This record gives sequence, C-alpha cells and structure tokens, in this order.
Amino acid sequence: MDSGKKEENILGMSSQYIRGVGPARQKLLSRLGIETVDDLIRHYPRGYYDRSSFVSIESASPGETVTISGEILASHSRKLGPGRSMFTVAVDDGTGALQLVFFNQPYLEKYFHKGSTVVASGRIKLYRDTKQMAGPEWEIAGDGDDEQLLNAGRIVPVYPLTAGISQRMMRRIVKAALDRAGGMIPENLPGGIVSGMGFVGREEAVSQIHYPDDEARREGALRRWKFEEVFFLHLLLRERRIIVREGRRRPGIEPPHILAHRFLEKLPFDLTRAQKRVLKEIRADVESEKGLSRLLQGDVGSGKTVVGLASMLLAVGAGYQSAMMAPTEILAQQHAMKIEKYLDRFDVTTALLIGSMRQAEKKAVQKRLASGEIDLIVGTHALIQESISFRQLGLAVIDEQHRFGVRQRAILGSGDLLPHFLVMTATPLPRSLAQTVYGDLDLSVIDEMPFGRRSVRTELVLPEGTEAVYESVRAGMREGRQAFILYPLVEESEALELKAATEEFEHLSAEEFSGFPIGLLHGRMSFEEKMRAISMFRSGEILGLVTTTVIEVGVDMPNASVLLVNHPERFGLAQLHQLRGRIGRRGSGGVCYLFVGEDTAGRARERLEMFASTDDGFRVAEIDLEMRGPGEVWGTRQSGYPSFRLINPLSDNDLVLRSWKESENLLSADPGLESPENRVVVDYFRRYYKGRMELADIG
Repeated sequence: MDSGKKEENILGMSSQYIRGVGPARQKLLSRLGIETVDDLIRHYPRGYYDRSSFVSIESASPGETVTISGEILASHSRKLGPGRSMFTVAVDDGTGALQLVFFNQPYLEKYFHKGSTVVASGRIKLYRDTKQMAGPEWEIAGDGDDEQLLNAGRIVPVYPLTAGISQRMMRRIVKAALDRAGGMIPENLPGGIVSGMGFVGREEAVSQIHYPDDEARREGALRRWKFEEVFFLHLLLRERRIIVREGRRRPGIEPPHILAHRFLEKLPFDLTRAQKRVLKEIRADVESEKGLSRLLQGDVGSGKTVVGLASMLLAVGAGYQSAMMAPTEILAQQHAMKIEKYLDRFDVTTALLIGSMRQAEKKAVQKRLASGEIDLIVGTHALIQESISFRQLGLAVIDEQHRFGVRQRAILGSGDLLPHFLVMTATPLPRSLAQTVYGDLDLSVIDEMPFGRRSVRTELVLPEGTEAVYESVRAGMREGRQAFILYPLVEESEALELKAATEEFEHLSAEEFSGFPIGLLHGRMSFEEKMRAISMFRSGEILGLVTTTVIEVGVDMPNASVLLVNHPERFGLAQLHQLRGRIGRRGSGGVCYLFVGEDTAGRARERLEMFASTDDGFRVAEIDLEMRGPGEVWGTRQSGYPSFRLINPLSDNDLVLRSWKESENLLSADPGLESPENRVVVDYFRRYYKGRMELADIG
C-alpha cells in the first residue's frame, strides 16, 4: 500500500477502534469532537502536572505535594460503614515508609501487589505520626504491557474531559492512539521552515505535546503546534487573495478622481490625517492591478463612513455603480439619509433597498439598479437577493463586516467584473489578531479622532447611588439633554432574573421619569415603529429612550449625552464600547453609567472597572481579549474558519507575524506549491482544509 494512503487510513480511522475505546466510549469521545485517530492525537492537554522529580519519603514534609517511588510492603482494605470503605497501601523506598489511602475504591486491591514498585504523586499529611497520601495519582511501574508511566513519575498531561471519562482513562486512550499512529504521522511543513524556525519533526512534536520528556521539549513541541495552527489558516487566506485577484478582472478606476475630489472639497470639516492616509491607500489600491480588498478599522466616531463614501465616489466618478451594505435596516436608513445629505449638490443618483420596503418599491429600485439609473445604493441583506443585479458594480463597502458571512459578501461580487471591496468595522482588533481573522484583506486603521470629539466618562454605580444618577439625568432633561436607558432583554425571563426593556419602560414612565417624555425601542418592533421612535428621539419629542442593543450599531443621535446600562456584566466590553459610542457625538462629551449589583464581583467587576478606565476602543478590545481569551473572537468570525486551540494571537504575536511572513515567502517563491519539498504542504492542506476551501472562492 502507498505509505501516504496508509498514513491517511490510520489517522482517518475511527477512534472507536483504538484499544480502550469501543462503541460505548466512542459516544462519550464524540462529545469532545473526537471521531478519528487524528482527532485523538490532536486532543491537546489543557495543562500538565510536573511529577518528574522523585522525592525520598524521608525528606517529604507534611503539606508538600511530591512524587515518590517505592516498594509495596502490604495492602489492607476495611469497611467503614454502609457503602463506605478504606483501602491502604504501605510503601517503602529505603529511606522511610508511608501509606497511600483510598476511600470507597475497594476494586483497587487487585492492582497493588506486595513486592511491586509503585509511583505516586500527592500531598503529604501526617496521621498519628505516619506519613500518608490520600487519593494520590499512582502508577504501578512495569505493570502489564504498558512499560511507560502515564500518571506519575513524569510530566503528566491533563486533558479536557467529558462525563464518563476520567483523566487516567483519557491518558491511556491517547497513548494507545499515539502507539497505533507511530511512524504514520506525516510532516506537513517545508524543511526550510522546520529548520529556520528550529522546530522538531511533526512525529516528535506529537509525542512531546502529550508526554514531554522535560519542560524544554514540551515548549518546543507547543511552539510548533501553535505555528501550524495559524500557518495553514494564513495559507488559506492567501490562496483566497490569489483567487480573488486573479480570477476576474477588476474595474478600471484611474485618476483624475474629479467627483471624489469635489466631494472632499465641499465637506464642512477637514479630514483627519488618519482619514487622509487611509484614502490614499484606498486610491492606490483601486488604481492598481491587484485592486481594493481592504479592511478599515476605526474606533466609534472616527469617521469611517465619510471615508467609505469617498471611496464609493471613486467608482461612481469612473462610471461604475457603488453599494454599501449594512447589517441592520436602521443603520442602512441612517447611512442613506446621511449620504443623501452629503450628495445633495452632486449629480449622483442614490437609493435605499431594505427588506421592509413594499414589494412594488423594491421592484422599482431593482429595475433602476439593473438599468444603471442608480449610481449608489445603500441596503441590507436585501442587496444580495437572487433578484438583484447591477449594471456594473465597481465598488462595494461592507459596514460592520463581521455580521456578514463570506458567502453573503461573495454574492455582491457576482458578474463579469469583480468589484473592489472595502470592509469596515468599529470593533477594533490588535494587528496580530486582525491578521488571523481578516488575513485575506489588507489592513488600514483610522487611529485618530476628529477634532472636537469629546471623550465619554464612564462610572460604575452601586444600588445606593442609583437615585442620585436618576436625579442627574432628570436635571439634564430639564435642559433638553437626552439619555439612552439600556436593558439586555426585551421581556422578563424566568431563567435570567434581569430587568427587561418592556417591563421597565412602564415602570420608569410612572416613577423615575414621570413627567418626562420617554420612548421605547427594541428589536421586536416593526421597522416603522423603530423609525418612529428614533425620529421622535432625534427631533427631541422624547428625551429618554428605553432600549436594547438594537442601538449598538450605528444609531446616530447627536443630542444624546447619557447612557444608563443595566446589567453591564451581560455584555462584552467591545459591545459596551459600541453602545457607549452612541452618546457624546455632538462634541459636548457624555457620561455612561454602569448599574452594577452588590453581587457583581470578581472578574466581572474587574472587567467593568478596566472598561471604565479608558475610552480608547483599541485598548478596550485588548482588555476584552486578554480577559476573555481569543476564542471569544471567533463568535464574530466568518463561518467556516478553523478554531484555535493552542495559539493566542495576542500573547503569541511573534508566531502570528512570522507565520504570515513565511506563508508569503512560500507562495511568492512557489505560487502553485509544485516543488517536491512543498508537496508535504499541499497534501496536508488539501486533506485537512478541503472542507473549508469554499472560503477561497469569493467569486
């Protein structure tokens, strides 16, 4: 049999057939996502116990956790009462003796035989002048056909488990899988990368990640596995770049960009240096062969929309159509209104397309879009329905990119020409993380706020301070200032004892804000009801808006200066920052009050205190990721991306950047990965990433 096929057969074999598993235990392993031998050997430990150093029984002190090795002198089992028993084992290592004590495990008697050598790890205690270890991890040296200690006397892996599988059982199963796959674990990195990065071979890395000989070898194996996780993702993203840029022709957008220049000249304000820098990067892309495929990051209020509109006018000025896709109807309507205001003196035909429009209205817009009568359109998912066609789409702006999947965005690019893409997000990510989540896109950052933009002060409020805050808000309302009052739920939930928007609206109207006009806004309202509430708030007819996270993305209320957040612990920090960005937009600043309960303590309280300490969205993102871990980011990732189990793109920043560079070097030198040395990369890449290759097919 071909060795490659044999490797694939062994690694792809059901883990059910590994010694110690079987059909019943396989059902338990499936809960952990383990279906094959390869899944088993890549079921990485979540931690380790270092039990590699032996201590003599004589020198072991009470209170210490140690590992000892000694000869079994005797064992004894006795009942303590109904269903209760104690089993003791006397062990001597030549320097002294101690007892191993096990409660309610009478079956252990069959494993401990006089004269055998036992290795045990546990905490020493003194009982009637006798040293004991209660419930230790143990191993009989040379027991049966498994000569290698798995549970003591070495660095011992600690695995993620599920009900019905113990650590001892998981260690035996993984070790059996390693033995079965021995010699069959193929290399998947080019020799140049392995040697250049100082990596061990993949077979050794598998062994050392599970049962390391020492800490240095464990660190070496871990570093290799981390690199591998991100390296193949980077290859996937770079391959998608190649397909996107070479698969179809890009619209030709050449200077002079008269329309865009006229638009910028007529703005009633000056762009920041950061906005000008980003626009320069965008212009260079649309004028080049590679085209525009760029992620624009910017904090809330940094002026991304103006940059997006100027980019769209580059295409419109060259005779193409432009589109902006937003995740919510409220945001799409807001963008459309703002764009129409900006362009009222220009000969540019704009339109809005959202799902709640009447069918006749939608059909009329669709017809004008297909004929080319519409130059610039703003919409939601309605823009990617099968009935939508553009005469010639030149540039698409995707707002709040993480809310659209790859396939959804790809529909915007159907046709003979592949449009230029600008994707925008107000959820800032550190560069190393952005390069893993959005590595197929070039990165631009607006890292400067417009002149006059005031910061928002954030305060934590305990229950005894609530009334003082309400009085402060009422005083502001008397002067015409407005406030958002935010709740995490629409209606009361029995499972979560949280105040809900609909319930609290009635209460606040009758009590705290009696005599003040307040309104209600939440996601279950119809589009017309939402827009009516927003319109009344924007015009000042109502001064308080009781709402949910429907305001998170893009709702622009210039006069709102206060945000009251109930149960802030229920929100991620990045989400809270987005919500905080809804106030203080007129330049007068604002204040965000976080109503915390007496029981909000520990890490939840620490997160909120750190959030209150900064108004910098990039710092907030870092704090959120540091405290919650990078795995949380994948809740907003595009569907289909591989998950990270080992690498942390924040703390492992050097590996992420090195991987990005190595993937670039590899494809630059050998675009098709056709050289013999690179066949190992292709074989693994196609075998394990085949199911994700649709990500590369944006067209």
